Amino acid sequence: MYNIRTVLSAVIAGIVGAVANSLVVSVVAGAPLLPLIFSFGRETVAILVALLLPLVFLRLSGWQAWVTALILLTLIPSILAKTVFGIPAPVPRVLTFNFIYALAATLAYVTMVRSSVARA
Repeated sequence: MYNIRTVLSAVIAGIVGAVANSLVVSVVAGAPLLPLIFSFGRETVAILVALLLPLVFLRLSGWQAWVTALILLTLIPSILAKTVFGIPAPVPRVLTFNFIYALAATLAYVTMVRSSVARA
């Protein structure tokens, strides 16, 4: 069901994904952690892209929803990182970092939506 709970779950999932991505970027690339976590542009993109999760999981189910979500949440931020934000990292590294975002956000979203359905 598409409601305020699913939208809030997607927003929180985007933040969770962005924090997970920031942690990995900080450890692997040596970038300062807090500026990554509190970057308005990174958080905005993370939340906006995560808002696709309710649509994906309403239209698809099972593994198709998971695969679609992981692909969309990896590719969209990666394309934006290279074209809009001008990130100089190699494409495979950008894809890997954004896959971490996608996995964390999707896991967070599914966990929150399933737990809210179980309580209802």
